[in-house]
Amino acid sequence: MCVGVCSNKLKQDCAACVCEMVMSPLPENVNELKQRIAIALETVTQDMLHRVWEELYYRIDVCRVTGGAHIEHL
Repeated sequence: MCVGVCSNKLKQDCAACVCEMVMSPLPENVNELKQRIAIALETVTQDMLHRVWEELYYRIDVCRVTGGAHIEHL
């Protein structure tokens, strides 16, 4: 499932985790999965994308500063 896919910070900031919208409960067939993906993508706002990019830039910066050390806790 999607447990742990979205960081806690992003879960708090987002209206809903796209992964959870798509995979919980598990779809019964491929067509249902496609439909859920399309619906979930329609809920993504420009603000949500902006926050995700900011988080990604932060994590890349941490990797750079730590020299690529193990930073799973982020």
